[in-house]
Amino acid sequence: MKRATTVLITFSMLLASLSGCVIDRGASTVDESLTLTEAKTVAQEMESELASYVPSESIASIEQRPYGSLLSCDRERGYQWSGRTDVTYRDGASVDPQGLVDAITAAFGNMDGFRTEPAPTIDGQPGVHVIGEFGAGYLVNENTDRTAVQILSFSPCFVLPDGMSPSKQY
Repeated sequence: MKRATTVLITFSMLLASLSGCVIDRGASTVDESLTLTEAKTVAQEMESELASYVPSESIASIEQRPYGSLLSCDRERGYQWSGRTDVTYRDGASVDPQGLVDAITAAFGNMDGFRTEPAPTIDGQPGVHVIGEFGAGYLVNENTDRTAVQILSFSPCFVLPDGMSPSKQY
């Protein structure tokens, strides 16, 4: 049951990230200068940045997944690299999820190139969606067991070169 709930929440967060990620600035929604490697680096660096908001005394481990999937973000060859980082709590430790959301919102809500939106979990727990340029999006929520913070990342939209498969993991 817990696994099904986790899958449902992750899927819901994914859908939420895909709807409304793009900030329309009157320009292209694809960063044509960005490579796949650079997009992955941007996303993983942002995952690490967001993980740094979890109080260090509560952290047992931080696991950043080395590979991610590509998601289409426009009608041509535009894709986003999608990844995940889990910040697991020490035994007996917890984090104030609303405090975490408030800290991230304060930091990124008025930062140039970013905006934030509430992204509560399906069971109503606080979460935040940090939205960047070219469709970048980062979802931060506690897992259903309240034992870790999950950070899902969606890089800025970039052009996948011909000959590269969008169905491979990168």
